[in-house]
Amino acid sequence: MKLLRHLTHVLWGRALLPRPGAPSPGRRYHSQSPFAKHRFSHRPGRVRQGPYSPRRATGGVVAFHGTPSVGNAQSIVRHGFMTGHGNGLADGLYFSRNPATAKTYAGSSGVLVRCLVRLGRTCVWSPGLQHRFSAWCQARSISSDNSAKTAWLLHHGFDTLQNGDVIVVLTPQFANPAAWKRKDRRIRVLSIHRAADDRRLHV
Repeated sequence: MKLLRHLTHVLWGRALLPRPGAPSPGRRYHSQSPFAKHRFSHRPGRVRQGPYSPRRATGGVVAFHGTPSVGNAQSIVRHGFMTGHGNGLADGLYFSRNPATAKTYAGSSGVLVRCLVRLGRTCVWSPGLQHRFSAWCQARSISSDNSAKTAWLLHHGFDTLQNGDVIVVLTPQFANPAAWKRKDRRIRVLSIHRAADDRRLHV
């Protein structure tokens, strides 16, 4: 009897004999490998914990992009946005939830492009993140410029960056950005408005 029990445990250990109550081969079950916990713990929509935890934002937000001319707005509608590097934040497509902020970039004769922006995993910049980013650049002996910040954020799983009412949809900068105008699936143009009086334009 003892010999039989010993042989049964050996067969269980080598997976040659199914254990009582174990799922059948055709049934899906979680693996018991060391990677099983990591694989199944991060479910869609759950925020990872840690110093670089991206904040998950569901759906989208209405935001405004200011541009100096109607011609620029027409190009955006037809061909998409061009990556910018202003405001000292990061390379990407710039928007603001506050139309007054976007109007400062449009000027008195410019227009506002009203969009629905999907935030995805968004980062709210803080002094702590700035310190970590500076240390990251120093360890690699690189300049802590906007392109480096974009790479750092994308490396840590972020899709967008927020600073106050400004939203940056992170996109790497190119040597000739005008040639890389494209329509981003995270951005949907809702309407075009004249910055001077908010009158809607049809372009």
